[in-house]
Amino acid sequence: MAGHKLNFKVLPNEAGARLDALLVKHYPDRSRNQWSVAIKAGRVLVDNKTAKARHLLKRGQRVVIVAPKPVLSDKPKINLPILYQDRDLLVINKPAGLVMHPAGRHHSGTVLDILEAKFSEAYLVHRLDKDTSGVVLIAKNIKTKEFLSSAFAKRLVKKTYLALLTGKMVPAQAYLDLPIQRSRSGKFEVSAKGRSARSFYKVLEYLPGFSLVEVRPTSGRTHQIRVHFAALGRPVAGDEIYGQKTSGLARQFLHAANIEFVDDRSITRSFSAPLPDDLKMFLNESR
Repeated sequence: MAGHKLNFKVLPNEAGARLDALLVKHYPDRSRNQWSVAIKAGRVLVDNKTAKARHLLKRGQRVVIVAPKPVLSDKPKINLPILYQDRDLLVINKPAGLVMHPAGRHHSGTVLDILEAKFSEAYLVHRLDKDTSGVVLIAKNIKTKEFLSSAFAKRLVKKTYLALLTGKMVPAQAYLDLPIQRSRSGKFEVSAKGRSARSFYKVLEYLPGFSLVEVRPTSGRTHQIRVHFAALGRPVAGDEIYGQKTSGLARQFLHAANIEFVDDRSITRSFSAPLPDDLKMFLNESR
């Protein structure tokens, strides 16, 4: 969104919504807190006037966002492998260690910073954890962003992950239906009071002390795969938040290997990212 204006008109069914909440709905690549900061900075106008985050919108009002160009750091440019691109869609292979968007301590050098510096428009429609590698879809215009956001919300996008679990995972395949909520510590946990979280997994290979599994989540809760297997006593190898450090691994063994969806022309699109060298090497050594 860097360096240009974005705008939309408030629809009849959106009347009465808070400004910050509606911005998140239209542009989910930014958090509600980030939009609040932008509103306070005067970068969001309602009918050409500044407004507060809690402002209740009326039908037909025009919301205009003027976004500044990103401030690039002096750090070396990070390689962001591109798997595919056309005029509407960009598919990248996100390296581990890279945050998706500015938040908390990460103010620059994120995936979104890199994309905004290279493309006139770039919108995140889903996310991967900092230390998870693999396929990420990026919309290159509003139309594609809205289509993909809707597809993700309706669970029409099929995602496949590879994970190495600590210990022997039994049964060899199962459908997990374990609700997740945020705990008081800030981490996530399985809880009957949580939001629905479902995944299907199957073991691809048993190794000494580990199980290589393929996981297909049908919901997209934060840390879902990591939380589910930790709750089952088989945390993802190298996951220091929900498990423990694994010798020889600098991060969790979790990789978004494939993503598939039907585009707006009813064509099935499928994109895959190969297992990165660090995980491949650990896997081979474990065998």
